[in-house]
Amino acid sequence: MMLANDLKTYYDEVRRYLDCPKDEQDRLLLSVNKQVIELQVDNPNLDYDGIVEFLEEPESLAASLMERLSPDVVQKFKKKKRRLRLSIIACVAVVVVALSTLVIYTSTIQSGVKISEKNTIVIDKDNVPPDIEDAKSYIENYYNQKEIP
Repeated sequence: MMLANDLKTYYDEVRRYLDCPKDEQDRLLLSVNKQVIELQVDNPNLDYDGIVEFLEEPESLAASLMERLSPDVVQKFKKKKRRLRLSIIACVAVVVVALSTLVIYTSTIQSGVKISEKNTIVIDKDNVPPDIEDAKSYIENYYNQKEIP
């Protein structure tokens, strides 16, 4: 039972290095497992280390298994994987832009920005009505006549 768990861990490690579709990974690892079973039948006392010595390290085994695959299968898989990554990056970018826009919009609304109007009166001393002696009294009269909000 211990050997089965160790082999499962080994196969999982090999799978990490296989850059191909899952069904191809399963097919390749099934062929490796058949070799291991045949090896155990021929050598019943063989332990895990002996099996790994026969199979090589996971990365090396994966490289030799990848050589068995058609270049078209690998190329299609890599293209699909690249498209998936680009799609994920695009989605993340859209979400970041949308959230940034939302944050800016809500912070602008909540900041209490108020638009107000200010009037500036420019008095040309040559155009002051003759009945008002100085500009200050002119302005006071102007505001007294208007209702200020």
